[in-house]
Amino acid sequence: MIHTTPDFFNKVATEIRSTYFPNENHGTTENTNYHKANYAIECFNNGALTYRKLIGRLAKSCNDTTTKIHSIVEKNIVSFGSYKYKPKLI
Repeated sequence: MIHTTPDFFNKVATEIRSTYFPNENHGTTENTNYHKANYAIECFNNGALTYRKLIGRLAKSCNDTTTKIHSIVEKNIVSFGSYKYKPKLI
């Protein structure tokens, strides 16, 4: 089981926003990739997505590699338990 830091959603969402969507205003933006990224983080935080799907969806929404997205998200993971993440080689 993966254990996350307290306030995981806000920490990851803030870092993703500042890195990939610095000019987007949360309340008024119509950027679908921005909203998809936030939704993916929210679904993982609520237990509706696996870690692999979270990284894949964020990579697609942010137009970046899964390795770079994983390095951002893993900062807020306390323990991966027995899970071993292996990024896709694209």
